[in-house]
Amino acid sequence: MWNTTNVFNVSSTPSCTLVAQSPLIPGISDAVLSTFLPTVVYIIASGFFYWLDRQELFTQYRIHPTEEDLQRNHVSRFQCFQGVARYHLMQISIGLFLAYGVGPDMVGSKSCDVHRWAVRIRRVRSLIPLVLLAFGVDVKGLAVATSGKIPALAQFLAGPGSSGSESSQAHITSGELRLADFVESFLVPTVQFLVALAVVDTWIYFTHRLCHINQTLYRIVHSQHHRLYVPYAYGAVYAHWLESLFLDILSFIMGNALAGFSVRQSMVFGSLATIKTISDHCGYVFSWDPFRFLNANGAKFHDLHHQSWGFKNNFSTYTVFWDNILGTTWTNEEAAAARYSWVQQKTKERVEKKSIPMTTKAMERE
Repeated sequence: MWNTTNVFNVSSTPSCTLVAQSPLIPGISDAVLSTFLPTVVYIIASGFFYWLDRQELFTQYRIHPTEEDLQRNHVSRFQCFQGVARYHLMQISIGLFLAYGVGPDMVGSKSCDVHRWAVRIRRVRSLIPLVLLAFGVDVKGLAVATSGKIPALAQFLAGPGSSGSESSQAHITSGELRLADFVESFLVPTVQFLVALAVVDTWIYFTHRLCHINQTLYRIVHSQHHRLYVPYAYGAVYAHWLESLFLDILSFIMGNALAGFSVRQSMVFGSLATIKTISDHCGYVFSWDPFRFLNANGAKFHDLHHQSWGFKNNFSTYTVFWDNILGTTWTNEEAAAARYSWVQQKTKERVEKKSIPMTTKAMERE
C-alpha cells in the first residue's frame, strides 16, 4: 500500500520514467509465458478431476454415474484427447504469433501512478461544488452547517484549497492519496476485469446460440462438442477447430484488447477462465465450489445444456446474465431432475442387458 502520509505538490510529479518490466520467470518473456500458461493450467486442473474419476473419489457429488460416460457419449476418450490436443496446439501457435516481436510491458513507479490519480481526483473535487451550485445548492452554507458534525463532508463540499492558504491549494492531501491508491490498485483492475468478462461472455453467448439456431452451423461445427452428452474435465474444449477459433480464442483476444490488460493481467484472466471452463465440464457439483458463490452458472447449469432435452437452454459460459435477460435459462428444476433420473435408469437397463449375455456365456464355459 502506498504511504499516504506523504504529500505531493500538484505541479511536481514524482519520477515517471518507464522501464521494461522484468519477466516473472528469468529467460522466458511474459508474452510467451502467457501463451503457455492456460495450457499448463488446463492440464493441472483437468488432471485433478481425471484422478478423482480414476480413484472413484467424491462419487456422491457426480452428476452422472460412471457408466453413462461409456454408454451415452458419441466420442471415445482418446478421440476427445486428440481434439483437445489440437485445440491447445492452435491456441499456442496463435499466441506465439501474436507475441512475436512484442517487448515487455513498460511500467513506472507506483508513486507516479498514484500521483496521477490523485491529481485527477483533486480536479474532480474542484468541480463538484460548482456542479452543486449550478443546481441551486448553497454549498458554502451546507459546508458550514456540517463542519462541526462531519468535518470530512464539510471539507469535501468546500472543495480543495478551502482553507484559503496557498499551501492547501498546491498540495495533494493524504485523503486524496488514499483514494488514489484505492483507484489505482483495486478499482481500475476490477473495471478492466469486468469489461473483459462482459466482452467474452457476450461474444460466446450470441455465437454459441447462433450455432444452435443455424442448423448448418450446428451440423458442421457445433455438433462435435455435443458428442459429449456426459462431459468430463479434460474434454472441456473438445470442439470443431472453427468453433475453437471463433468462439473461444477470438473472444479472449477481443476481451484482452478492449479491457486494456497488461500481459500479467491477461495471464490471471486467462487462467481463471480456464479453471471455470474445466469446472463447468468436470461432472461434479461440490457444495464448496467457489464459482457457485458468484452466480448460478456452474457444472450443473452447463451439464443441462449438454443433454438432448436441454441444449436450447443455458448458452452462457461464465455468467447467467444473457440467459436470464433473453429467457433461455432452464428454470424448471423438478422437470430436470425427473429427466436426469429417467436417463440414468434407461442407461442402467442398457448396461444390465449387455452384461447378461456375457455372464451366460461365462457360465456355459464353466
